[in-house]
Amino acid sequence: MEGSGSIDRILIAADGSPGSLAAAEEGVRLAKILGSDVTFVAVAHAPLPMLGDPYYQRAVTENLGLMRTALARATLYAEERRVRYETELLEGSPAEAILELARSRDADLIVVGSRGLGTVKGALLGSVSSTIVHHADRPVLVARPHPVGAKTRLSRISV
Repeated sequence: MEGSGSIDRILIAADGSPGSLAAAEEGVRLAKILGSDVTFVAVAHAPLPMLGDPYYQRAVTENLGLMRTALARATLYAEERRVRYETELLEGSPAEAILELARSRDADLIVVGSRGLGTVKGALLGSVSSTIVHHADRPVLVARPHPVGAKTRLSRISV
């Protein structure tokens, strides 16, 4: 970080869900206002190795394709607003990979989407956004998907 309180790099998680599109929209909006650079990251889940080689390789290829599409959709927001960005496509555990990338890129803010499941379902399902909020060593903004025609609603900022 250049100066105290400056936000030079925003890391935005993308998985193609409505929540991640809200995160892309909100993260890019903030980047435009603050003059920040953006790193979009998508993480493909590694399939279970017990699937066997041809099925395993097919699942890996499919997951990577889905995440490439998610990145392409998310970056449209940056292109529309002329915000500088880069992309990262990773494989593994989404929460761990996002947190590690945020540390290695020295991101000042992580923006993730919420699935909007609520507290009970979110706790039972162990959502990626919840894990990131609880384990991040930097601020996290969670953007919730919004109804058509409504503005993005921010559900939580963790410092």
